[in-house]
Amino acid sequence: MSYRALYRVWRSQRFEDLVGQEHVTRTLQNAIMEQQLSHAYLFSGPRGTGKTSAAKIFAKAVNCENGPAAEPCNQCEMCRQITDGSSMDVFEMDAASNRGVDEIRDLRDKVKYAPTEARYKVYIIDEVHMLTTEAFNALLKTLEEPPPHVIFILATTEPHKLLPTIISRCQRFSFRRISFEVIVKRLQLICDTNQIRYEDQALFTLARTADGGMRDALSLLDQTIAFGGEDLTEEVVRLVLGIVSKEMMYQLVHGIHEQDPSLILQLLDQLSAEGNEPDRILYDLVYTCRDLLLIQTAPKVAKLQGAEQNGPTEELAKKVTTARLQAILDSLLQDQPHLKHVSNPRIFLEMSLLRAMNEGASSDRDTGSSSQEIQLLHQKIEQLEKIVDRLVRPSDDQAQVIVNRDSSSIEVAPRKSPPRSSIQRGKKLSSQLLAKTSPKALQKIQQSWGDILHKVRNERVTVHAWLVNGEPVAATDQVVILAFKTEIHCETTERQPNRGIIEQVISQILQHTYQIQTVMWSDWELVQPEEEQKSSSEMVEDRVVSKRQEESPNQMDSVRDSSIVDQAITIFGKDLVQIKKD
Repeated sequence: MSYRALYRVWRSQRFEDLVGQEHVTRTLQNAIMEQQLSHAYLFSGPRGTGKTSAAKIFAKAVNCENGPAAEPCNQCEMCRQITDGSSMDVFEMDAASNRGVDEIRDLRDKVKYAPTEARYKVYIIDEVHMLTTEAFNALLKTLEEPPPHVIFILATTEPHKLLPTIISRCQRFSFRRISFEVIVKRLQLICDTNQIRYEDQALFTLARTADGGMRDALSLLDQTIAFGGEDLTEEVVRLVLGIVSKEMMYQLVHGIHEQDPSLILQLLDQLSAEGNEPDRILYDLVYTCRDLLLIQTAPKVAKLQGAEQNGPTEELAKKVTTARLQAILDSLLQDQPHLKHVSNPRIFLEMSLLRAMNEGASSDRDTGSSSQEIQLLHQKIEQLEKIVDRLVRPSDDQAQVIVNRDSSSIEVAPRKSPPRSSIQRGKKLSSQLLAKTSPKALQKIQQSWGDILHKVRNERVTVHAWLVNGEPVAATDQVVILAFKTEIHCETTERQPNRGIIEQVISQILQHTYQIQTVMWSDWELVQPEEEQKSSSEMVEDRVVSKRQEESPNQMDSVRDSSIVDQAITIFGKDLVQIKKD
């Protein structure tokens, strides 16, 4: 009997043999047992992950003479025919070579006939994304409403190329890449069964190169066994696959770390002389840096991923810092996609390694000085927090006004000077403007304030975010005074074009032209409208008069006639005025 490839000999024949796809096999088994079979399935995923094998196992399970069963018996005549590919009711069709509309029309005409021996006719269309648009359209109606005895199984590695109308008519199952550990265990089982001596590191290299595809792993194992016989060593695997030796990779990383361009170029020249392609060198160097990074940061994961942890590896991992490895790896990964598009890959690879060397060195310098910079930044942040604390502290910083009755003078005892921005906003609210404010105008603004905010939000969301912190506190026929709790909201609202948008919206809502005037709440409490100032003045005056009446009627008249007290209260407010006697 002629030799058969390992991936054909070890093709899964039962759902339990389909490793790494438990989420698919369990769903299909439950559907078979509960008799909830769909008319069309779509199996998508990377190559070599078991899509076609799952389709054939499913066809055997639903047509098994001892079933339908969760697992085919593989002993009955129907199971053997489907396994051999000789069944008249299970059709495997390669869409890459039968992609035209004529082949699909022929399939559509044959679907209507009942199966000859099996329960169901099963059509397995592999690489279905290769069908033409016309062929897809010809398949649509049949795929949506096939006869009850027909099941379609579509398999593809590129589901994004399928028409949405095709995908919507199928139950979709996504096959995943098979994990590194599962592939290694499968290779160990095959080697033990075939009495092949192997090194663990050799199987690790095969599993990593397979990149999640079991069929690729078995094909590579078949190739290395043909070269090395019954002894499967890491050296044999590297020779067959053209992988650069770890020692050479470690020397390259050492040269990049030590900033030795002559060593780097010498090693590249030696590797090229041995027949290693630039893309393979860069690929292996990326994985070497990754292994070193895993050993430093996650030793357990590194062990599971098959990273070597011998003496030279651990020594190099201790010598090169994590930040340096990250910088080198980042530089290499950025250059890797461009290597296949350049006219001279050898020169590009040399430049790529020299760039990685320089970037790695700069990252080390940055790491060395980062701790000092972080401390300085913390100190500056603390200073800024203290400054902000001082600026937003309420009216403790205001001046205290002392009115001396007998000397007819006003003394101002300053404590701390208020922030400059507060002084500037206080100057903007002139006494003439405050004298023109009226409760009716303010009420009109407040009644429409919700509509104004809503329209500003529709005009520009960012302006609404600043304006919502403010509140109308006074208004005239032409000016609206807005008080804000936060400095940044007040200043940003005052800027153009934010100010213009707000004024335009207010004018549109109220059918009258208005301008806005911004002020902080802390400043507004000091600078009040004229009516409030008058009432405050009268209240203080009444209290003073009543007190003086008890002491002396003559002095009461002198206080009432004194204009200095009235002026002080009007200018500075009743809370900041103290009347003292000499």
